[in-house]
Amino acid sequence: MKRIWLINMGQSLRALFGGLAMLLFAPPVMGQVQNMIVHRSDGTKVMYNVEQIDSVTFEEVPRWANRSVEARKLLTYLDEGVGKRMLSGVHACVNYNTQEADWVYKHTGKYPAINCIDFIHDIYSSSGGWIDYGNQTIWKNWTNKRGIIAAMWHWNMPTNDGKDYTCTPGTADGETSFSPSAIFDPTSEDYKTMIARIDQVANWMKPMAAARVPIIWRPLHEAQGNWSDQYPGTSWHKAWFWWGIDGPEAFVELWKVMYDRMVNYHGLTNLIWVYNAGDSMKWYPGDEYVDVVAFDFYNQSLAGTRQWYQFFKKNFPGKIYAISEFGSIPKISELWADGQYWSFMVPWWDNARTGSPNSEAFNSTDHNNANIEYWQDALKQDCIITRDELPNFR
Repeated sequence: MKRIWLINMGQSLRALFGGLAMLLFAPPVMGQVQNMIVHRSDGTKVMYNVEQIDSVTFEEVPRWANRSVEARKLLTYLDEGVGKRMLSGVHACVNYNTQEADWVYKHTGKYPAINCIDFIHDIYSSSGGWIDYGNQTIWKNWTNKRGIIAAMWHWNMPTNDGKDYTCTPGTADGETSFSPSAIFDPTSEDYKTMIARIDQVANWMKPMAAARVPIIWRPLHEAQGNWSDQYPGTSWHKAWFWWGIDGPEAFVELWKVMYDRMVNYHGLTNLIWVYNAGDSMKWYPGDEYVDVVAFDFYNQSLAGTRQWYQFFKKNFPGKIYAISEFGSIPKISELWADGQYWSFMVPWWDNARTGSPNSEAFNSTDHNNANIEYWQDALKQDCIITRDELPNFR
């Protein structure tokens, strides 16, 4: 009688097959052919007939084995730093620049560790145009000084009247009726449109991968919107962006297709995948597709941020936690003293303040989301990491 032993690989080990979930002793059942399903680290599944297996070999490989060496270095830095350090960051004003970071430097003498760009204007990008994501100068200048690049995507689709682009769902002229459920039909034109747009963003990321630059990647953000398990059926129970309008099943499929396309097809193993959580686990793509779990806070109290931090610890054990957007929340000194060990925090941009670096407004220390008082408090904390304190991840 043959015996198959599967081992609990945990977070630090993975099977040669790609990683298994539990310790299992599985003798065959008399009169039956037993099949064993192996879940690989890339999210795929493989079925084996145990009657045809003579032996199983395991090997020790690094955690996050499906990530590039530089992405693993950054993930390890974040993971080992929980409770010790927090990375500072900013969102680029509107899309693709370092103007928010430059404003922080102007008023504090320090650059934040993370600069997050937005592919919001992908449809308009062209070589030499007013927006050109193919221009590598911005990310090269930032990362050559050891800064970390993050990226997100306000993924705009044509408005219903065909005159513009938006990510806001609805039936009005200026909204979009684009349905994420098209992801279930690979033969549809809408599916092909989504793949083409994903491919374009991937192509802008490929030079970063070639340069061994890890990217903190937060796609399809805030998908759950106001959908809520706690308050179903209310008038405000809806998605904010088109990728969440058909509910969790379509969103999860879109996430997985994007992951597969970027990682397995385009080879972007330098991406660190950030999932913007809500209160429902139905929207969660799965551990193999997510590295960091994050939330966006606006006008939130210390008790409010604590509630979410505790929710993350309960529902996403072993993951890295972050505040991916915020405005008007408690200071870092208060969060840290409360035991909220977020790995990084990134305030939202303020166009009135940093949209024109040569303007008088740029000289002001006011800011809608993170004013100079926020930064002064942050930089006093031993836990806060600025760009000049980062190690080399390449």
